[in-house]
Amino acid sequence: MFKQYINGKLVDGKGREMPVYNPATGKVIDSVGCADASQTKEALIAAAEAFKTWSKTSVNERAAWLYKLKEACTAERDYLIELVSSESGRPYAAACGDVDWLLTSLSFYAEEAKRIEGEVIPPLNVGGKLNYQIITKQPVGVTVGHLAWNYPLGNASIKLAPAIASGCTCIIKPSSETPLATLYVGVIAEKIGFPKGVLNILSGPSSEVAKTLNESTIPRLISLIGSYETGLKLMEQGVTSLKKYSLELGGNAPVVVMPDADLDETAANIVAKKVGFAGQTCVNYNRIYIHESIYDVMCEKVKTELSKVKLGSWKDEGYIMGPVINNEARDRMLSLIEDAKEKGAKLVMGGEVPEEFSEGSFITPALLIDVTDDIRVSNEEIFGPIIPLQPFKTLDEAIEKSNNTIFGLSAYFFGHNAKEMSRYFENVTAGEFFVNGGIGSEFSPHSGAKQSGIGCDKSKHSLEEYYDIKFLSMIP
Repeated sequence: MFKQYINGKLVDGKGREMPVYNPATGKVIDSVGCADASQTKEALIAAAEAFKTWSKTSVNERAAWLYKLKEACTAERDYLIELVSSESGRPYAAACGDVDWLLTSLSFYAEEAKRIEGEVIPPLNVGGKLNYQIITKQPVGVTVGHLAWNYPLGNASIKLAPAIASGCTCIIKPSSETPLATLYVGVIAEKIGFPKGVLNILSGPSSEVAKTLNESTIPRLISLIGSYETGLKLMEQGVTSLKKYSLELGGNAPVVVMPDADLDETAANIVAKKVGFAGQTCVNYNRIYIHESIYDVMCEKVKTELSKVKLGSWKDEGYIMGPVINNEARDRMLSLIEDAKEKGAKLVMGGEVPEEFSEGSFITPALLIDVTDDIRVSNEEIFGPIIPLQPFKTLDEAIEKSNNTIFGLSAYFFGHNAKEMSRYFENVTAGEFFVNGGIGSEFSPHSGAKQSGIGCDKSKHSLEEYYDIKFLSMIP
């Protein structure tokens, strides 16, 4: 049974025992003794006490501890990969990517914190004396990071690493769907004697653990990777005190494919995006608009590419797609497909639960064509392996369709006309744009517009959220 990591020690959870399932097999992997409200308060108090000293350590000391944690996690990389794959259903290569995201983030923020600088404003002359003015930055205090289940360690890394590097202390709450790999980071932290109270990892029911964290007056920054509805609930619970928020709340990403796009590469990219981790990412393609002049050709190319994909898990060979996270998510995919069919879309292939995979949460990736904007797959974040295609006539129409959502996280464009590319970038409201398969990195900000969130993950811009500005005016 996995334990909680509180104030530098692994402790038994005082709450109920919670099984964790492998979505590829439907079988229990292990269990977690959940934290309860009293242990959550213990973690908050421990983090507040640790902040008194950790905030005064040098940036080099903080960086050294992050590198020490990275080294220890690297030594247990294989086991972390196994945990991520088994609890999330990610095939081996995708699980490797999640663990390596953790490792990269630890060193990135260790170095980036060394570049946080203050300012000296030109002095004023006050009665013949020089009045010096200085701006510095100080860590905000205790931080809380609520994680989504789809990237157990990647999501954890972009919350704990900037907090620790900046001089804050943190409490990380993994999703109850995928808590094991994140809780094991607590095992590693205890092994290396990580400073007590600086990092705390708690798993348990949101109705108890998350609610206690959000309602506490101790945290100064609460961050979340989750749904729009969860973000609103979090902010309602957090009104007990003034807090900073950094909320990534999902999206409804538009994809525009122009006539001059490389059609083979674009079709391959669309399929890879939608079957990579079974489409369960917040930045995934949700509404795919294809210019009418190439629509029929692209539908066939996507179908051909999709036919290469087969279901599988762990280290199965070939072009494999794993399961969705649970049966509820699978059944929701089936419901989305039925809604689309009832409203005129055509199911070209997929959207079935094969008998040989019925024990897990598998569904074959589905291709829908002739989709319209008035159906669920166009208005809800799909978060699964459904590829919905629809034609458009003009770029102005595509821009209007792209903006027809309350969300604004990611947007995608395929084509090589610089003027069209620029028009799309300037007129579509989203936090990040990707052209012809471009990708982000730890250096690139991940932020949302409209109802997709506030604040930023990744990059130096995320790190800045963990500081308060402090001004000094001084006449020596």
